[in-house]
Amino acid sequence: MNGESNADRFGSRCYLLLVLMPFLLGLAGYWAIVVADPYALRGTGLSVRLGEHRYPDREWPRLIGPLTSEAHDLVLLGGSTTMGISPQIMQEAFPGARNPLNLSYIAPRPLDLAQVLASVGRIKGLQRVVLMMDFTLLERGQVRSATGEELANMSTTSWSHGGDFAWKTALASMHRIVKGSYDLPAWSRLEGPEFMSGQKPVTQSANVMRRFRVAVNRHAEDVFAGTTLDCSQIPFVAGVLEPFLAHMAQRQVAVDMVFPPVPYILNYDWIDNRPRFYHMLPGPVFEQFMTFKKCVIAARERVAGELDRVIALDSNDAVSGDLGHYEDSAHLIGSDVYRTVVRMIATGDETITSANVDQYEAALRTKVSRGAHQMATATTTQEILRR
Repeated sequence: MNGESNADRFGSRCYLLLVLMPFLLGLAGYWAIVVADPYALRGTGLSVRLGEHRYPDREWPRLIGPLTSEAHDLVLLGGSTTMGISPQIMQEAFPGARNPLNLSYIAPRPLDLAQVLASVGRIKGLQRVVLMMDFTLLERGQVRSATGEELANMSTTSWSHGGDFAWKTALASMHRIVKGSYDLPAWSRLEGPEFMSGQKPVTQSANVMRRFRVAVNRHAEDVFAGTTLDCSQIPFVAGVLEPFLAHMAQRQVAVDMVFPPVPYILNYDWIDNRPRFYHMLPGPVFEQFMTFKKCVIAARERVAGELDRVIALDSNDAVSGDLGHYEDSAHLIGSDVYRTVVRMIATGDETITSANVDQYEAALRTKVSRGAHQMATATTTQEILRR
């Protein structure tokens, strides 16, 4: 018999459905994103509503557009060293802040920070910006961070180009349409930055502590060696920071330029053990950081922002001198130390200016040397901590 049986016809239809299923699911996901427009790219979607919890490390900066379209009086923007600071901690340190916002993301570069700062500069009701001077801002090339690449791609999104298309975005958009918030159940279980999940104090790692001691012994004589780095080699300062400071000065918005509280041992360790995102010149790093600080101070004075401050948090023994606060050579661990850091920013006791920067540098050299000596002469990790 030449005719198709019912079973054959049913099988053909099932096969066609299986072939079309990915296309249909993709189409449904695309239209869910268009309708919800979670990143406010098309301007035709639903209003953005978020859950009252932390969002994933890579998801949060994608929401910069809608977040900066709302009113915020206090904004923190930095790199991975400040991602663990919650709005609650910010509000505790700045009691007058009604709607604080932390926009920090992993390894910002000057090229993408310029785009983010343009959005920050438009925030309604803004009174203060805390801008972290992350070492990744020493990038000299036309390079974006991973987040910056995504933001640049999303900026070209249109009806025909879905730069915001991803399955999690589609699923969270469906949640927005059905349940009212752009969210996923798994996101509500996040307690801190994902990249720090499960991390422990660096003092619990015998290998890392041994590495630190080797670095101290190896670089005792050259840790403070000079550098050829100058302000002309830090394009972030003139190309990104100064225009932002000038715009904020016009709006009477205070800007705190804050150098993060790195541990003293970093000045030895990073000479040989470069971090994954490394944008400094070869050799010792102490003088390179000092050059960066002096260039930022000079920029602040050129703009003459009376409300602005340059704050260096890396000379406080209670933080930078205690390796128990760190999960590696740069990242703090624990909400208590984050509270301490934000309070230090609020009080401004660590402010540096052209008038006191030489005194600050001399004191910091002494503290770095003393901390290194204590580590080099200690016999056990416990003894290092006691000192």
